[in-house]
Parts: sequence; structure tokens; C-alpha cells
Amino acid sequence: MHVICIINRQYINIQHKVMKTCNAASDEDIYSDYTDSEEEPISAYEVQCRMNAWRPKDSLKIVVNVLNTQYSLVRRIVEEIFCYRTSASLREEWDLLWTDTGITLETFAKMKTYQKINHFPSMNCLSRKDNLGKNLMRMRRYFPEDYDFVPPTWHLPNEYGDFRTQCTQSKGRTYIVKPEAMSQGKGIYLIKSHEELDIGEHCVVQRYVSNPYLIDGLKFDLRLYVLIYGCDPLRLYLYNEGLARLATEEYEQPSRYNMKNVYVHLTNYAINKRSENFVFNTDEDEADTGHKRSLSFVWSYIDSHGGDSKELQQKIKSLIVKTFCAVQPQLAQPYRTSQPNDVENNMCFEILGFDILVDSSLNPWLLEVNHSPSFSTDTPFDYKIKEELIYDTIKLLHLDPSTKVKYKQERDREFKSRALGRTTLKMTKERRKALRDKAMEARDEYELKNLGRYTRIYPDPQLEAKHSNFITIAENLWEEFFGYKKHVTLRVSLKKTSTSNIQRHSLIVEKPRNTKRLTRTSSKVPAKEELPKTVYKERNFQRQTMEDPIEVEDLIFPKAKGIF
Repeated sequence: MHVICIINRQYINIQHKVMKTCNAASDEDIYSDYTDSEEEPISAYEVQCRMNAWRPKDSLKIVVNVLNTQYSLVRRIVEEIFCYRTSASLREEWDLLWTDTGITLETFAKMKTYQKINHFPSMNCLSRKDNLGKNLMRMRRYFPEDYDFVPPTWHLPNEYGDFRTQCTQSKGRTYIVKPEAMSQGKGIYLIKSHEELDIGEHCVVQRYVSNPYLIDGLKFDLRLYVLIYGCDPLRLYLYNEGLARLATEEYEQPSRYNMKNVYVHLTNYAINKRSENFVFNTDEDEADTGHKRSLSFVWSYIDSHGGDSKELQQKIKSLIVKTFCAVQPQLAQPYRTSQPNDVENNMCFEILGFDILVDSSLNPWLLEVNHSPSFSTDTPFDYKIKEELIYDTIKLLHLDPSTKVKYKQERDREFKSRALGRTTLKMTKERRKALRDKAMEARDEYELKNLGRYTRIYPDPQLEAKHSNFITIAENLWEEFFGYKKHVTLRVSLKKTSTSNIQRHSLIVEKPRNTKRLTRTSSKVPAKEELPKTVYKERNFQRQTMEDPIEVEDLIFPKAKGIF
């Protein structure tokens, strides 16, 4: 029996020994098979990928569903490098589902604990521009110094009055208008006054950052790839390489004469590639030319021009962690309710594209978060970065066929117990915590050896206390916003500790006065105008929940759309 492994892009067939012999082969033997070929030599990274992934006996048991992905690169890596079996049918049991669109809570709740999917059911709290702005601006009101990486944002038409006041008080400023849920730079334009807007238009308006850092006189933004592989607790990883997308015309301060020139003020690749000035990369090793360059080139460029790229990278890592802290409760609550038996916190993962602008003072500004960054490969440079990114991500997932076997064995034991009339004892909190701790130890050990080009940025033991306070505040704000805590108001006090230079934020919960709760059995009900306002809110909320029940998914994410 021969095993055919397809390597390179030319589909070279390499014959090996029988399956049993292949599994026992050393890395040196496999390496010699690749390097001794008379065909075009492959990179050392690709050789290492195939050496690490050469496990035919186990890999053939892993099924990856690629029904809803348009990127052939994903299929190629799964089939040719990892030698996993792909499927395009939802009826077949799969271990990994890779899709280009979001998923619903219903789909996630039906998943088995050994299965993994490349999206979270509630990630539109970040991926939609309006939700991202609301969540970050809400945190900025309590932590103005920590959440200063997002420009002042208004959501129209709800906040049209506030935006009009801002324009009146600060004349001469420039603002950028973005649609609520569109990508690739569609529908974006600049304005100078609120009078240029339609009052009923649904959009997001931000203050324009008019002093960007320039490369060769051109404005640019950074596309960073962030992997979230666990939301309760958070587990975040930053990829060490990324993209710098440059505009195609020399930057000028926004004025009435150039505000409509998208090739000056917008850095979206989908827009600038249509410009006659756009230069494509033709060599994957030349990442310092053209209008799409590597992240490592940007760091070296900043250092060579008197800047400190190390400090900027630390600011960006902090920006990413704080962004996720602001929405962690919105990610964790649907996850816990849909999959309460997942103690390993590893059924969902997602590669997010963070678009970050750097100003002339080397301060990062978060522009948007893409929940489905493009894996198209228009140039050899694109292909190299995204191939390595997908490979390192799948390897970090640690797809193991034994987890499926254990799941089925446990399910069979439960069926037999029920057939014999035995009651299944509910798992205690202590037992669940012990299982979770054991799973986290094994996971940490595996990740330490298989991070590839990823760097784990959260959890961070040095900043654990500060980030935990961010999450606590975000949880209370979210519960209050959606009515789970009607009689609780929040007040934040800032305390400086003598042992640290950082500010530690503590949450003080207060209950408003004169909020005596009324019941239906009350004999004396005051007149409507005498009731406290908080009581009216409570009774209206109770009446709504009793008479017009709303699904949790519809309440939190009314515009979310899934693939099924």
C-alpha cells in the first residue's frame, strides 16, 4: 500500500513505504524524501510543515468540512500538508468546520464537544462597525485613559443631535462616514459638517485622524491577524507577521479640493488596487516594494527613521486585549448557555483582521475588526503570509481523533445507564473545575511547543488584575444595558496602589433610593404620576418579558445572520 502525498503547487507524487513503515519513519527520512527530489526545491518552512504533519494513520481519521469556504488555499493546506480528509456534506460527521460566514446559536448548540468551528456565534459585537463603536465608547466613558485608542464615534441617526453639537463647537474638523455593516471600503466618504449628512441615514461617524504616519509620503494602515481560541476565559494570540496596505497617491491634509479622492485618504486594498498607480508584488521575498508590504518591513522602517517599533508593538498588543475585554461577556454568555458541557473552552476559534492606523506620534488607532479576513492570494507575497497563517492556526487547534473516540464512549455509557434505569449524576462544580484545570494544563503544554509564529498575548499574568477589572465593568455594563440589572447603577473609582504604577479600577455598585418594589397583591397603589421612574421601568420590563417573550439571540444580536 502506498501513500500519496501532494506537495508543492505542481502536485508531485512521492511514494513511501507501507502505512506502518511510514508512521515509524524518522524526520530525517522524510526530509530527505522532500529535498532529494529533482523538482523545484521547496522552502525550509514548507519542508518543516510536511515533516510535522506527516501522520497518515491518524490524519485520515480527521474530517474537515469545507462546504462554505471559497478559498482554495484552505482546502489545499488541509489536504496536502495535514493530509486530513475533506468533506462538502453536512450529513457526514466532521471534526472541523471552516466557513466564510457567521454561525447561529442554534447551529452552535447542536455541535458535539469534540467538534470545532472557525467562528463564534456572537462575534458581530466586534465585526459590525456600529456595535464595535458602541462597546468601546461605553468603556471609554469609564476608562478614558485606557480606551483612548478609538476615535470619538457617533451612531446615526440615534446620536445625530450629539454629532451636530460637536460640529458646531469644533468647526473645521474632518469626519469619516462609514456604513454600519459593509466592508472593503464601500460607502466610505469624508465630511466637514453635519449638514452634509442625511438625518435618517444609518451610519457610523468618526473623527478623522488627520496626522497619520507616512511611508514614502503615503498613508497606510496595518492588517494584523489575531486568533481568539477561547472566550471563557479569554485566550488571544497575535500573529507575528501581517500586511501594510498603502494608499496610491501622496497624502495631503483633507480639504474641500481632495476630500473625494479615495486614493489619498483610504487605504483599503479593494479600492487602491483599481488605481493606475498601484504596484503589485511579484516576489514573495521582496516585502519592501509595492503598495502592499509586510509588517516586519514597517517595524524596520520606523526604527530606521528614529522611531521605537518595540513600544508601538506593546501599545498594539494592549489595544487588542482591551478591545476583547470590552466584549468578553457578550462572547461568553451565549457560549456557556449553548455548550454548558464544554470544559476545555476550545470548540470555537476565529481569525480576526484588526485594521490599525498609526499616527505621526506612533500611537495606534483601531479602525475596524473583520471577522472574515480575506484569504485570497493575488500576489506571491500574499500567498506566503496567508499559507503560513492558516497552517499555524490549524496546528494550534490540536485536532486529535482520540477526542472523538472518548466522546462516543462516554455517550454509549450514558445510553446504557439510562436503559438500565440508572440516573446520571450531574457534574459538580468542583469536578468541573478540576477537569477544566487539567485540560488547561495540557493545553498550555501543547501550545508552548506549537505556537509557530503566534505569540500569546492573553492571559498575561503581569496584567491579569487590571484586565479582570475591565471585564468586570464590561459585564455589569452589558447586563444593565439589556435589563438584567434594572436597579443597579455603576460608579467607578480610580485607586493608585503603592506597589504598582498602573491604575487599578474597582467597581462600586450602588442601589438607588426609594425604589420600593410593588406587587400585584398590593392593596394601595399610588397614582401613576407619584410612582418613581425606576418602578415604571421595572414594571414595563416585567410586562414585556411576560407578554412578549424574546429569544436571547434576537435580543442581543437582532441582525446576525448565519450560514444555515
